[in-house]
Amino acid sequence: MGYDLFLGCVIPARLPFLEASSRKVFEKLGIELKDVDGFSCCPDPTGIEQIDHKTWLTLGARNLSLSRNSNGGIVSFCSGCVETLKGVNYFLNKDKKTKEEVNKDLKKIGGSYDGNTNVKHFAQVLYENLDKIRENITHPLDGFKVAVHYGCHYLRPSEYIQWDDPFEPKTIDEIVRVLGAESIDYELKLECCGNPVEKSDKELSLLMIKNKLQSIQDSGANCVALVCPACYQQFDFNQRELSKEEGIDFDIPVFYLSELVALALGIDRGDLGLNFHRIKPKSLFEIVHFA
Repeated sequence: MGYDLFLGCVIPARLPFLEASSRKVFEKLGIELKDVDGFSCCPDPTGIEQIDHKTWLTLGARNLSLSRNSNGGIVSFCSGCVETLKGVNYFLNKDKKTKEEVNKDLKKIGGSYDGNTNVKHFAQVLYENLDKIRENITHPLDGFKVAVHYGCHYLRPSEYIQWDDPFEPKTIDEIVRVLGAESIDYELKLECCGNPVEKSDKELSLLMIKNKLQSIQDSGANCVALVCPACYQQFDFNQRELSKEEGIDFDIPVFYLSELVALALGIDRGDLGLNFHRIKPKSLFEIVHFA
């Protein structure tokens, strides 16, 4: 089993430790990741698409065309990248004329795309391998009370994401429970974290993440699990921002799903880059007596 790995921009540029934990988990589970020369920005589903839909399709199709489907298609550690690549497939296969126009542009650089590259989110692959995860757990996450944040791009637009229920999602919660942790429900679970708003309205963005964190804190959860690098930055970076701006000190550790899986699989904590988190999980480990 294997996939072509689409890293995107944010993780390798700003959060390489999230890549490290994800690669180690896939290696532990025996799932091969193939690096592909030439992949570029997906591009961002909240950026170029809003300005020029055709350009967005063409850039996305060029990326998809680089996967030869020798494995299971493309897997990405980023929800935004998955949304773009799935969306490009959806629109091109829905509109034959647009696909022809895009391929006319790709031909100028010696490329073409048939619309058949399969795309998966890394959490989907983990969910499909729950039995394998269960078999390899050596350090159950007893005492971890996890507030799962699905984020927007992981679930929607559901017409082409076609993965999990956008109104009552369960996949990440189920993975968390398999790891031995408790998944804690909270009032604003499906609300946006506010990251996409930050560039246009910083104050609103901070209010949105403040409300999410307050809801999580009120629920009794002691950490957050998520699957999107933009959401990770919003949760991990802005807790200190809220402390400076409003004097609120949440201090809630934030984990990428791959980090929690890695911990449960017994992967050396020192190899996961947890020291690069703004909110250090050390106190949580001490409280739950996680060895």
